[in-house]
Amino acid sequence: MSEEVTYATLTFQDSVAARNNRDRNNLRKRGYPAPSPIWHQAALGLLTLCLMLLIGLVTLGIMFLQTSNEINSDSEKLSQLQKIIHQQQDNLSQQLRNYRNFPMEKEFLKSQISSLLKRQRQMAIKLCQELIIHASDHKCNPCPKTWQWYQNSCYYFATNEEKTWPNSRKSCKDKNSTLVKIDSLEEKDFLKSQPLPKFPFFWLGLSWDPSGRRWLWEDGSSPSPSLFSTNEYAQVNGSKGCAYFQRGNIYISRCSAEISWICEKTAALVKIEDLD
Repeated sequence: MSEEVTYATLTFQDSVAARNNRDRNNLRKRGYPAPSPIWHQAALGLLTLCLMLLIGLVTLGIMFLQTSNEINSDSEKLSQLQKIIHQQQDNLSQQLRNYRNFPMEKEFLKSQISSLLKRQRQMAIKLCQELIIHASDHKCNPCPKTWQWYQNSCYYFATNEEKTWPNSRKSCKDKNSTLVKIDSLEEKDFLKSQPLPKFPFFWLGLSWDPSGRRWLWEDGSSPSPSLFSTNEYAQVNGSKGCAYFQRGNIYISRCSAEISWICEKTAALVKIEDLD
């Protein structure tokens, strides 16, 4: 029985296979060919083109967004620039309005600067004086060695020599100075306070002017009566010759007498860099 079933099954399978072969042959005869490899390539090309178009669209979108952002940024910058220009215009207008007061402000600033410079010089002088007390040869000293510094002048006391008034005057001139001129009572006290030798006679730059018949300092100015006592002024007013200084007083003598002398010249400016 089983052999009959097997045989029948095989016979059925063979008949089905034969029928399928006949159907495929019939299809070929009716004009339905099998798919060709060319269509596969065309489909692949279309798919690639679609992908490229999609990528292009995405790229254009990104570029559009970037351009839009740049335009917005440029707009903000332009707005800020316009604000700055308006501010500068306002400042310029304000400066032009204030220009009328510029001369007055300029003079005020010049006065302030002058005051500050004067104060700076005073402080530098005071500091230099303190330094010289501890070291007389300090580089800030505005006077040469062997000269004494007082206020704005340097003084040289010729204590070891004696000369006539004309020769003393020439000696001072050789040192780029003049015989001392007393301008104030303070200066007179300074000269008096100096440790001088036993016979302290010193020529001053004060002499009788025959042509003008008056007493003159070397710079051509007249002596101030406030600098003399009554006796001193009487001597100067009624005598002829040259003046000399002794123990704080002024006396008159013949110009040919030989005594010591005092030279005076303007002190140099104290330099800030020399205070180190």
